[in-house]
Amino acid sequence: MSNMLPSSFLNISQLEPTTKVVLDGGRYSTWIRRDGKFVINDVPSGSYLLEVLSRKYVYPKIRLDVDSGSVRPSVTITGSEWGNLGPSLPYPLELYARTTADYFTPREGFSIVSLFANPYIIMMGFSVVLLFIMPKMMAGLDQEALQELQQNQSQNPIEMPDFSSKIANYLTKGSNDKPPSKKN
Repeated sequence: MSNMLPSSFLNISQLEPTTKVVLDGGRYSTWIRRDGKFVINDVPSGSYLLEVLSRKYVYPKIRLDVDSGSVRPSVTITGSEWGNLGPSLPYPLELYARTTADYFTPREGFSIVSLFANPYIIMMGFSVVLLFIMPKMMAGLDQEALQELQQNQSQNPIEMPDFSSKIANYLTKGSNDKPPSKKN
C-alpha cells in the first residue's frame, strides 16, 4: 500500500476525488482513497511507468520494476531512455505533489515598451520625424543648391501613370458618339 502525502500547498483532504493512479497509461489503475492511500493489485512482473492523474497538481513519474515478490521504484524523467534508472525510492511509495498545475498564461499588462516595439508605431514615428526634419533640411540648403534641385526636378519629372484620366477617357468615349438614327 502506498501513500499520497501532503505538501506545502496540498492538504490530502483537498485532493480531488477524480485523482487517479495509473500504470502504463491506464492498463492498471486505481482511485486514491480519502486518506491518500492507494493499492494496485495483481500486477505481473515487468517494468511500468506510474503516473498520478490530477487536474490540480503535478506529481513525479515513477518507474516500477516488479519482480516476483519485490517492487523497485525509481524516479524517471520524461524524455530519457527507459534503461536510464533515476534515484531509487523507498517502497511503499510516498508521493508528494511537486507543484500546482497551471494551464493558463497570465495576461500581460500594458507596457509602454511593447507599444514602442510595435512596427506600426515605429513607422509612424519615423514618418513624423521626417515630416519635421525635411523642411529644416531644405531651409538649411544654400540658394544655389536649392535652385539646382528644383531645376533637376522640373527637367526629369517622374512619369506616373494617370489611371483616373485613362478610366475617365475610356468611360466617356462611348457617350460622345451619336446614337444611330432609327429608320421608319
